[in-house]
Formats: sequence, C-alpha cells, structure tokens
Amino acid sequence: MRLLLLFAFVLAVHYASAQPKVLRIDALGRTEYDQILTRYSDDVNNRTDGLQLRIRMDSAVTMAFGGKKELGYTLFLQCLVNAQGKADYVFFNLAAVGRYNHDSLEAELKSAVMSRMASFKARELGKYCMYNFSFMGGRQKAAPRKVPKGDSALSEIKQLLTSRDTIRIKKLFLHELSLTAVPDAIYRFPNLEELYLEKNQITSVAIDIRRLPKLSILNLGSNKITNDSLHLSRNKCLHVLNLNENSFTDIPVAVKNCRKLSSLWLAGNNMSALSGVSFKRVRKLRDLNLYKTQIGQVPAGIKKMRKLEILDLYHNKLTEIPKSVTKLKKLTHLAVAHNQLKELPEKLYKLKQLHTVYAHHNWLSYLPEKIDRLKEMRILDLGYNWFTNFPVQVTAFENLTELDMSSNNFTEFPAQLLELKHLEKLYLRGNPFIGNDAETKYASQLGSLKGKNIEVFY
Repeated sequence: MRLLLLFAFVLAVHYASAQPKVLRIDALGRTEYDQILTRYSDDVNNRTDGLQLRIRMDSAVTMAFGGKKELGYTLFLQCLVNAQGKADYVFFNLAAVGRYNHDSLEAELKSAVMSRMASFKARELGKYCMYNFSFMGGRQKAAPRKVPKGDSALSEIKQLLTSRDTIRIKKLFLHELSLTAVPDAIYRFPNLEELYLEKNQITSVAIDIRRLPKLSILNLGSNKITNDSLHLSRNKCLHVLNLNENSFTDIPVAVKNCRKLSSLWLAGNNMSALSGVSFKRVRKLRDLNLYKTQIGQVPAGIKKMRKLEILDLYHNKLTEIPKSVTKLKKLTHLAVAHNQLKELPEKLYKLKQLHTVYAHHNWLSYLPEKIDRLKEMRILDLGYNWFTNFPVQVTAFENLTELDMSSNNFTEFPAQLLELKHLEKLYLRGNPFIGNDAETKYASQLGSLKGKNIEVFY
C-alpha cells in the first residue's frame, strides 16, 4: 500500500470494502487458475489505475523485503480487479536467494499486499481488469526506476527547473532520485495536487503548503525523517500523508497543522514513544496505518479518534486490543492480523458500522459472545488461529460474503457453514479435516455450498 486511494478515496472512504486474496500462482490448480484469468482482460485503458496499483505494489514489496539486505529476489505480481473497481485476487510468484525462510517471506509479502490494498478502488468501472507487475531486488540487478507519464506530471529535477507551462502540472514524481532535501522548485507549480518524494535520502522536510494550496497527497515514505525534522505549514488541503519507513517514534507534531488530513500512514517506523497524547494530533483522521511499528500496546487515547474508519495494526506485538477501540463508533475496517492476540474485545459489538475484520495469524480460539450483533459484518478473516470449535456467532452475520477459517484445528467439516446465506467466498485450507479424501468424504456439504454459488477453497 503505497499509498491510499487518491483524492477519490478521501471523499468516499466509507465505500472501501474487501481486501483481495493474496495467493501463490501454484496455490490453485492450473485449471482453476486459468479459469479465473479468463474473466479478466489485460486490455486496460485507464493508466491512472495501473499507476496507483504499481505504487501500492511497490510499497508492499518495500515493506516486506526492504530491510533484508542479504535477500535477492525476483517477483511477479498479478492483480485482478473486478467490475466494481475492487481487487479480487493478487497472485504472485516469488523466487528468492539468501538466508531467509521462504514461507516467512511469502507471509510477509501477503500481509503487506493486503494492507496496501485495503482501500483501493479503481476508476475504471464495469470491466474486469488484469494488471501485471515485475520486481527485482537485493542481489539481483535492481529494477529500473519507474517513471510515470502524463501531460500533467513531471518526474525529473531538470524538468522542474525548465518547465514553462507550470500551471498544468498537477503531479511531481520525484521518487528514487537520491535527493537529500525537498527541491525548492516544487513551488513553481501552484496547481500541484500530488507530490511523491519516497525512496530518497531526505533527513529534514520543511514544506510551506500555503504556497501549494491544492496539494492533497504527499508521499515522504522511505526516507530518514524524524519527529523533529518534519515541518508542514498550517493547511486545509492535505488529505493523504505517507510517512512510512522513516525514523519516527511518535505521531509527529507537524501533522496537527494538516487540518483536513484524512489518511496517515506510519508503517515501518519504530513507534516506541506512541502515547495517548499522540492521538490528540489526529482526531479527525479516517484512516490510520500503524503496520509493523513494533508497538506492544495501543494507548487508550486512541478513543479520541471519533472519526476513524480504518485502523491497521498488522504485524505488531499486541497481546490485547484495548477497550478504548470499542469507542470508535465509525470504525468499518479493523486489521489486527499477525499479532499475539488470544481474544478480541468483549464489547466489539458496539462498533455497529464494522464490516471488515482481519484477525488472521493470532492465537484466537473463540469469539466474544455478543459479536453476533455486528449486523454489517461482510469480511471476516480468522485464518491461522487456534479454533477447534467453529464459532457459532458467525452464523448470525446475515451479510457475510467472505469467511476465511484456513489453518485452524477443525477435525470435521463445520456444519454451521451451511447456514450462511449470502456467503460468496469460503477458505478452509490447512484444517485437519482437509485430506486427500475431503472431496469425497464431504461431497454433500461441498456440493451444497457450491450450489449456492459459493467459491470454496480447500
């Protein structure tokens, strides 16, 4: 995710829905994989969608592999987007060399991709589209810098200095240029809406956003910026701020000057100084990403973020989710996968708008008793947990369309699954009852599910 949705996302974040399923290409049978591909076309007209996907995929790869200096890899990613503009699948093929465990690399890649795709929605609707991306890194030959094209975009420092038609420029792609400071030439473009400065060597940032009154997206990811070296003037135009992979230990004070900020990404920082006071600076946020920030607990002060809709706590060291999270009445997405959670908050049911929960790769063995009151629940991922008995509360989710119970401890097919009326996708891989004879032994149950047009992965 290397970014959130663009300005369209900011205006309609509440329409964000399911993350895609991230799978190895060979995880499906060749026939099943080919059948899926027949629905999607690689004849894509909207280049903006491809660019935004590329940015997100690049961010995910950096998040997963960026700190692994001894790793060399080649990676193919294939993103399949449906007619509603949401990604159904991201398939990948990873070849890696180095001392790292391949399964762990795949797990980190999957989590990073799912996190980055949480809010993606394509602009080209009514069409099933396929986007393919390739990456090389580490010991392999570095991939060339991707330079976006467009009449309203510039991507080289020389262009900033020589461009005459400054009024038409809306996007500056200044990533991967070994910059050590933000160029003053950015102020030549009064209609600038998007500024990308990721993957440079910038240690200090002071941007007078009053001189860029239309700037809505600022990406400073993968630099060397600290709490005290970020300075942004007071503004009401900035909506999306990406500070991933820097040297922040807390939510920087400068963020408070962004009065209309909707999305803040701090993934990959070591947020050791995060406290309840920190959240006072971002009370109006709708989307907060704290992916892989080394936090062991969520400060109770998070309850001050009354407008928060998406909370990403993937890949941390959490052993519990505080009760204060249940005060976030507008929360729609909760991502707490890859932690050490043994339970979810008892009063999670108070989040009446919550419809997407990613809690895979934890230590969960049961759900809160009253969680069945979450009538809007549509996406529930409880894979890679410790469930032995199927959580019966799930059958009360009348709007549930996607359920992942992969790699739990079910020794028999959960009969309660047959009660789910609107399910579209069901994941059961890796459970003890899934053996070579599963298709025969549970033919009746599987047939019943497939008869309801439910995609079953086992």
